[in-house]
Parts: sequence; structure tokens; C-alpha cells
Amino acid sequence: MKRFLSKISVAALLLATCFNMTPVKAGGITLTVSPNTSSTSPQDVTLTWTGGPYASGTVITISSDHAFTSITRNSSTPTIDLDGDLTTDGDITAPGTTSVQYVLTHATTLTTNSLNLTLTFDGSATNYALSMYASGSVADFGSALFYAHGGNQVNVSANVPASLSFAIRNAADDADSHSCDLGALSSTASSTCSYRLKIGTNAASGFQATVVANHDLTDSHSDVITSIADDAASNPGSAQYGISTVEGATAGGWVSGDTFTSPITVDTQAGYSYNTLNTPVSTSTAQDIVGASHPFDNGGTTSLTNTTLVTHFANINSATPAGNYSQTVTYVVTGSY
Repeated sequence: MKRFLSKISVAALLLATCFNMTPVKAGGITLTVSPNTSSTSPQDVTLTWTGGPYASGTVITISSDHAFTSITRNSSTPTIDLDGDLTTDGDITAPGTTSVQYVLTHATTLTTNSLNLTLTFDGSATNYALSMYASGSVADFGSALFYAHGGNQVNVSANVPASLSFAIRNAADDADSHSCDLGALSSTASSTCSYRLKIGTNAASGFQATVVANHDLTDSHSDVITSIADDAASNPGSAQYGISTVEGATAGGWVSGDTFTSPITVDTQAGYSYNTLNTPVSTSTAQDIVGASHPFDNGGTTSLTNTTLVTHFANINSATPAGNYSQTVTYVVTGSY
């Protein structure tokens, strides 16, 4: 029995010794790194946590899962006071590439602690896991991430191809059309025909359209119906030909913020003011007729607001030679990227 009791006493003594060797507190702490991202090297950082107080002789180890070029004490704000009570607590020892140690030479009194380090690293995008472990009477531990050169970022990219479209459509914009029939001309009334310019582009500065004809409105015998003077009045009974109106699109132009405006500009230039007044069709030099200064939506399949209506007219007198008169009008659209 005495031998049995003796064994119990020895076991109790060993157990008590183990308790004396165990830290008073061992717990995970929240470790923060500020700043926690950097695109430059070296980078001064501050690690902050709540733990302790720590006794003199405690070793606080800061480790990284990836090697830095170096981990050293921050020379601009050197850490000599760990807990902010203005007492020199210790200093960094054994600077390395994956870990450093802060050895306390003085006990801390407060539980909010910060450690200033300078991290030097290469130019790769890397996420460094910085872990902290305090060995001594209080064994605190925790970890936080330091993101270098966008190691925590994803660059999402896309490409929008440049686009430019143009079609000549009928007045209803429900079919392509490459003819404008003025019909049988009369000396008592004007004859008209219309078509639409359907233009679309995503060019940042929009587009410009020009117009030119191959010759005057002429028959096979070279008889000509005279081109009207710019802005001259239409007079049935007089031989006249030209464009009577150009009605610019009232929708389709995109301005920043997805705002749609009335973007079509009907060009006005010396001798050729394409607007609500009569205008000749140039047969020598291509003339600007309509344009937009922003990306432009042509309205899809059918649109009377995103398209430009062009109307031609002709008048004759009783002496205008009989015949089939025609000309070819050519448009050229250029995107402004």
C-alpha cells in the first residue's frame, strides 16, 4: 500500500510540474497587417494584435510561407516599444528571408501590440501568409495575408471589335433600296422620292458621311435638268433638280453614361447646306452630308428615328426634253476612331 501511495505521489508531482511548465494562456489572436497590399519594394508594414502581457524573455516570431528578399526592422519607425507604453521592450534579431524574431528584454504591460517591419520582395504577384507566434508565459499565435503586386487581384479583360455599318434603305426602313424613282415629272407640281441612310458605328468620335453624283440628272441625249442653286425656292414650271430635305436621325447617338441624344448633324457648307432647304447634288467633289460625334446605334432591323431620311425632288417646264433621266449618287461613310 505504501508503495502504491508513493507511486501516486510521484505521479501527482510530475503532473504539477507539467502545469507549471504550461503557459498561463495559449490562444489564437487576430493579426492585422497595415498596409496589407503593396506594388513597391521594400514596403514598411505594421503588424498589430491583442495579446499578452508578455514576460521578459518572450520570443515573438514572425514567419512567412514564402521567402522575402529580406525581413528587417523598419528603420523609419523602429520597433523598440511593443505595446505602446513608451518603454523599450526589445528588438528584432536574426533578420532573414522567411522569419524574424523579436526578443523581449522588458516585460510588457499592455495587451495591444504592434511590430514595425520592412519587407523586401521581388516583382511577382504573391500572397504572403505572415504568421506570429509568441513563446513564453503567454503563447499567442495568429496569421494574416500580405498581398504583393496584385497577388489578390484578377484582371478581367474583354475586347469590343470596331464596327461600322451602312445600308441604304427605303423610306420605311424595312428593306434595302438602291433606287429613288421620281416618276413621271410634271410642269405643274414637284415630284419627290426618298430613302434612308442607315449608319451605325461604335467609333468613339462617330462617323462622317459624304455624297457625290456621277453627273447631273441627264438623259441619253445629254439633256440636263438643271441643278437647283443652294437654298433656292422650288418652282414647279421651272427645270430644277436637287435634294429637298435631309432629316437627321433623332435617336441613336451614345454619350457617356448611356445617355442618348439627337446626334445626327446635317452638314452645312458653302454651296451645300443639306437641311430643310433645297440643295444641289455635287458632281465634282464629295461633300459632307451627315455626321455624328459619338458612337451611333442604327436602330436594328427597323427604325425611323435612328436613320437619316434623304428626299430628292425635280421640277420641269413645258419645254424640258422628253427622255429617261438619271444619275448615280454615291455615299461614303468613314468611322472616326
